[in-house]
Amino acid sequence: MKSFRCMICGYIHNGDNPPEICPVCGASAKEFEPFAQEVITPTENAESSSMTESQKEKIKVNHILIIGGGIAGLAAAEEIRNQSDHTNITILSAEKQLPYYRLNLTRYLAQQINKDDLTIYPDHWYKEHRIKLISGQKAKSINTVTKEVELQDGTPLFYDRLIVATGSSPFIPPIPGSNLTNSISVRTIEDAEYVLQKTPVTHHCVCIGGGILGLEVAGSITQNGTKVTVLEGAPWLMPRQLTPQAANMLKKYLMGIGIEVRENVKVKEIVGNIFCQGITLENGETIPAELVIITAGVRPNTDLVKKAGLEVANGLVINNLMQTSDDNIFAAGDVTEHHGIVYGLWNAAQYQGKVAGLNAIGIETQFGGIPRSNVLKVLGLDLFSIGDINLTDTNCYQYEQEETDRYFYFIIRDNTIVGSIIIGDKALAMKVKQAVESQMNFPHDVYQDINHIIQKLKTI
Repeated sequence: MKSFRCMICGYIHNGDNPPEICPVCGASAKEFEPFAQEVITPTENAESSSMTESQKEKIKVNHILIIGGGIAGLAAAEEIRNQSDHTNITILSAEKQLPYYRLNLTRYLAQQINKDDLTIYPDHWYKEHRIKLISGQKAKSINTVTKEVELQDGTPLFYDRLIVATGSSPFIPPIPGSNLTNSISVRTIEDAEYVLQKTPVTHHCVCIGGGILGLEVAGSITQNGTKVTVLEGAPWLMPRQLTPQAANMLKKYLMGIGIEVRENVKVKEIVGNIFCQGITLENGETIPAELVIITAGVRPNTDLVKKAGLEVANGLVINNLMQTSDDNIFAAGDVTEHHGIVYGLWNAAQYQGKVAGLNAIGIETQFGGIPRSNVLKVLGLDLFSIGDINLTDTNCYQYEQEETDRYFYFIIRDNTIVGSIIIGDKALAMKVKQAVESQMNFPHDVYQDINHIIQKLKTI
């Protein structure tokens, strides 16, 4: 099966041709590229007659249980079935809905897509691929000795290999009043539907957190006619992805579409009696709001694996094989920590899921990490950021240029681009992504001017 990758968001599509529209970011078919994972996999189905008997023996795993119905768990199941006809696959999903594009919840809020568009595969797909999907059930415990997962209702599920893809949950800061009605985070379809229900009768909404999710939610709600204020505690928006100059350009754009932005503010409490009525800041100012949305980041869901005795740091620790401290348990997605990095990104979760699935059936596959990249959806602004944009050591060269409606920023170290921000030029952003991933060479003695760097990128 061929694979194509969206050069904007990193979504991987399996099929003979790229999709007409990327289901994650809305990019067109021309913005997809052929994609081949650099993994050690057979060219045919893993049980094909061309394999040696020893290779066949390696993948004789009777039952794989996957905890988590997000993209990481689904990608693992899909890859296992692609390579193995006989392996029994069970996906345990805590949500009642079929697995869906969680990343598209903000597009759903903006009413750019309908609810049906969120679903990744219809119900019959699981039956056709002989994947058992258990929905609306959570895992209560993992017994690594008996290889058994107990569900909340007491039902035991046994496994030969386990893949943990439990994802992450919204981080709710210890703000007094955060439990009031109409104070919510946006992580599930139910959350999005609640917001859609409330916005028609909401005059003013406050989003706590000026990261990607907070801005996309704010943009979605603004399009529905509600006044929105974004509160960010850092000195500028998206401090991990943007420079101050790029963030200021983004702020001007947001204010131009009706979103008020307040940086360097600290929330003291959410005020109200049962229902929230506003936000009080540390400086004593109160901002009226009938709806408060907390978008202060996420935290890996590690409680289950901690109780099972697996190694956990900031996330569930995995090696290059997606293997945990238990040889029979693999993991992928937001719950994981790989070489100190918790990605928390859709494309990383999908990629890790494929690698975890392959290793779970004995097909050795290395995950060496990927550059972290981000794009903004919903807002109508082409904004792209990749790599580490905060490097300041003496071995780095920084290049920055702002135009009327475009912005370019590059960090080059050891003659390669290690960080970049592109605003207002989607085509160049795709070129930058390719250059970073291929480690294209930009010798400093040749490329001392930002325009020369851009000219070379356009030749890719």
